[in-house]
Amino acid sequence: MNVFSLILHRVHNVLPICLFIALASVAMGGCYSFRGGSVPDHLTTISIASVTDNSGFGDASLREYCTETLLTRFRSDNSLQLVDNDGDARLTPVLVRIQDQIINVQSGDLENQRRMVVAVEVEYVDAVKSRVVWKRTFENFDVYDVADATEDRQRAAREAINRIVDDVLLAVVSDW
Repeated sequence: MNVFSLILHRVHNVLPICLFIALASVAMGGCYSFRGGSVPDHLTTISIASVTDNSGFGDASLREYCTETLLTRFRSDNSLQLVDNDGDARLTPVLVRIQDQIINVQSGDLENQRRMVVAVEVEYVDAVKSRVVWKRTFENFDVYDVADATEDRQRAAREAINRIVDDVLLAVVSDW
């Protein structure tokens, strides 16, 4: 009987604390944001220029893919309405580097993997306040096997572009 009353006493003292922690966790759970900042209220539309290719790589399909991927991601995100011209915000992307690099060599000096490195310089302008919000270079890469170089090289470049576009979108909607 003594043990039972001791346990009941401890549960009775701990229960309000546990209840408080549970309620505070639920209340604070709605306050957390994965995005950080948000787009200012005066910006509701964005225009995205076609990607310019200054990389010298010579594959126009990557420039087109980068442009289409940017447009698709911003359209699906819905933080800003995508417009063709004269948006409240403007994004000007330039493909500045595409490099195909050796990363892994087998014995006998045979390479088996390569890395596609892509860099896109982006200028983000607040057209309402006529100011450059930021201008930075986003870089990413993906690895491919030399055995399937014809198809995998293109896939690796596109994967790197996908990651860059995700980084650009995140920077636009949260870096304020």
